[in-house]
Amino acid sequence: MKYVPKDTAGMTLLELMFAAGVLALALSLLFGSLISINIIGQLSENRTMAASQLASVLEEVRALPIEELMLFAPPEVDGPGVEHQVSLTYFDGGGTEIDLPLDAVESIPSDLPNPLEIRATLIWSDDQGRVYSMDAVTQHGR
Repeated sequence: MKYVPKDTAGMTLLELMFAAGVLALALSLLFGSLISINIIGQLSENRTMAASQLASVLEEVRALPIEELMLFAPPEVDGPGVEHQVSLTYFDGGGTEIDLPLDAVESIPSDLPNPLEIRATLIWSDDQGRVYSMDAVTQHGR
């Protein structure tokens, strides 16, 4: 049998404290990474939902005749986040933005280009109060 002196057997308190510190650091980095992955996943899910909602609105816009398009108000969508709003903008012949809908068919500008470029914008906010937006563009031929 080998002789082991009493003062060299086991671990010292300093070694245990160092090991516990390394373990605590590793666990905090791991949990921080998991939280970041969760936040990025939620943001990605919201952006995917926003893109789907914008595509839906633009498909509805493409099917409308120009007279109905000028009076068209975007529908309420089940968008991402806590609050969300869709707005439509088109560009007249001079490249100036005009918000849709117009007040009346008589106010349709005479210099509308063909095809007409229409931009749909979805703005939403999450439960933390951060605001996001996404745009999509389509052409409407007359």
